Amino acid sequence: MPAFKRIARFIVTEQGLFATLFLLYLAATTALTLYSFRASRTEQLAQTRSTLLTAARAGGHIIGLYFHDIYDRSHSPGEVHYRLIVDSLDRLVEDLPGVEYVYSMDVVDGKAFFIVSNETRDDLNRGTPSLFYNPYRSAPDELFEAKQSNEPIFTPVYTNEWGSFRSAFVPTKRSDGSSYIMAADVKVDGPDTLFINSLQVSALTALIGLVPIYPLLRLYRHLQRRREEELENELYYDPITGMPRIARMEQELTAQSGPYSGILINLDEFHAINTLFGYQTGDHLLRQVADTISRQLPSGAKLYRSMVDEYFILLKAARPMTTKHLTQQLLDSIFEPIEAEDNRQITVTARAGLVLNLDDASDLVAYAREAMDQARKHGQDMLLYSDDMRPEARYEENLHWLNMVSDAFRQGRVVPWFQPILDTRTGKITHYEALARLIDTSGQIHTPYRFLPAIRKSHLYRQLTGAIIEQSFRLFADKHCSVSINLTRFDLLDHDTIDNLIRKVEEYGMQGRVTLEVIESESIDYQDEALAVLKRCKLAGMRIAIDDFGSGYSNFDQMLKIDADYLKIDGELIKRMHNSRKARALIEAVIRFADSLGIPLIAEFVEDTKTQEDLAAMGVTYVQGYAIGKPAPGDQLTID
Repeated sequence: MPAFKRIARFIVTEQGLFATLFLLYLAATTALTLYSFRASRTEQLAQTRSTLLTAARAGGHIIGLYFHDIYDRSHSPGEVHYRLIVDSLDRLVEDLPGVEYVYSMDVVDGKAFFIVSNETRDDLNRGTPSLFYNPYRSAPDELFEAKQSNEPIFTPVYTNEWGSFRSAFVPTKRSDGSSYIMAADVKVDGPDTLFINSLQVSALTALIGLVPIYPLLRLYRHLQRRREEELENELYYDPITGMPRIARMEQELTAQSGPYSGILINLDEFHAINTLFGYQTGDHLLRQVADTISRQLPSGAKLYRSMVDEYFILLKAARPMTTKHLTQQLLDSIFEPIEAEDNRQITVTARAGLVLNLDDASDLVAYAREAMDQARKHGQDMLLYSDDMRPEARYEENLHWLNMVSDAFRQGRVVPWFQPILDTRTGKITHYEALARLIDTSGQIHTPYRFLPAIRKSHLYRQLTGAIIEQSFRLFADKHCSVSINLTRFDLLDHDTIDNLIRKVEEYGMQGRVTLEVIESESIDYQDEALAVLKRCKLAGMRIAIDDFGSGYSNFDQMLKIDADYLKIDGELIKRMHNSRKARALIEAVIRFADSLGIPLIAEFVEDTKTQEDLAAMGVTYVQGYAIGKPAPGDQLTID
């Protein structure tokens, strides 16, 4: 009691008041520090989770879905291709605050390997650049856990000699069902830094006064909730179009019962628009396409943004014929020219995959994408998903074609057929286009649409190109007509194929009578290297024809760099010229452009006499199609 009285008397003194306030200050500072530290840790985990997911998925888009399908430990990419991806990842990391690394990894026989990664200045100074399938001997357990569980795994914050970090490992499936890991590292404040920061803020807050603590805490909580809402908005809504993302649809469908139906629309070669016209124009086009689709959706349908160049339409009730009619209507409206912000007209084409009445919503987008991929493979505008499109069935089909093509090569059943190209000025056949054909053991003829996707990733693809070159040149060596050979970007970037092509031109004396047909977007994807290859071919006596010109991503400025000898008008425009006023207007624009540069035009898919006559009257120099002649083997043609 005497001690209590002494304390009470001390408190009311000036010194006691200061001591009491100091103790209250310490208590308030301690409480605030603990609270602030915990909240900062929570916010840090939430924010870094979103940032890491965004970085890993963005890195996956930059690397490309098919990079990991094409290349593995036994088949590495070319140095130019690989450094292009590393540079793209470098730019991505520069645009993402706090992100240190974005990379993909693989686990083979229980060992981890880096596939491709961005490079920091420290990496270059240390002499540790990104290398293809570089071993990662100190890989964390979370990497293997992500690989095994096939679910995204986030590490806790860890500290090493370079600072404090947090990482995410996001499993991503290849087309063969196996998976690789997309990963990202973000630099964060370590626990010590977070605690010191919290202590400083709390001490200052408590010093200002105890009274404002409560409203300040409420304000802090409000700001924290708003940040969480912003993060959720970033996760569920696309910033370019404002549309909900697929993740939002998946969240909404958990509360809905089936069946589920939908349409996945993919813009053809959209990456070329960003490359040729810039991302601002690409974003403007994405918004225009979204608006075009939205205006035509039936009641109850909802539009979502899928990948960079994809839109998904969720349908309530769906019948096959009605859904196909709606899809065709949407594809036709997307084909109509869209005006860019600088008043340029851009025409794009698209393909669609349809899926109807699924019981499991988790398969909805995957099955629609499978149907869309099959539509592209077979050259169709759309396809409805069926069970035979399952990956297992596709792998079995690919194996069938690999074996069939391999046998056909051994038995000499892979041959070129030739389609004539007519000079509208003279009415004579002056060119032929070489087209690969496979004859099976029963005598049935197969076009590349059937077997090319299966062999594209194998050694048989190079063998196919070589066989068509060899047989075509042998046939035309003593002729006056010229022959066209189709080359893809795989051929243009294959030094052995190009060396063989130039060697065969000289061997058979084909200088001045060989035209290489390349697709504009494929030559621009790897512009510097592709242009160097095309220039080398021209010096060897070959001509260049740009195929599918006017297909929607043509940039006339870029065309001047290619120095083409011919332009082939996109066949889709020719097929639509009598039914679409705008398709005809685009053909006329291409004709004016070619005429101004003195470049002859070739129109393909000329199926009737009226189209042939109209094109000749419009100034098209060469025509090709069934109205002129169907593809046929060389021994059935009279070639001058």
